[in-house]
Amino acid sequence: MPLTKRLLLTAAGRKYDRMAAGRRQKYYFIFVHEDGAALERISDLFGENHLEASVDGVFSLEDVNRALEKVASGGSKGKTVLKISD
Repeated sequence: MPLTKRLLLTAAGRKYDRMAAGRRQKYYFIFVHEDGAALERISDLFGENHLEASVDGVFSLEDVNRALEKVASGGSKGKTVLKISD
């Protein structure tokens, strides 16, 4: 990766680095193109390991405004999921 991009990403990620360090957590970014081949390669990287997302709340489609308000307020402590069908 070019030095310029590395410096920009380092500067942009400082806030998250401090937050993670304070919680003794680690995080990683993976950049891929949105094509099927790239996504297939990413799934091969993880092999049998699985990733767990932190889900803060699940909202029905009727509650979409409530879900958006929660995310916009900064009150989410994980992913906010919108359930579209049963």
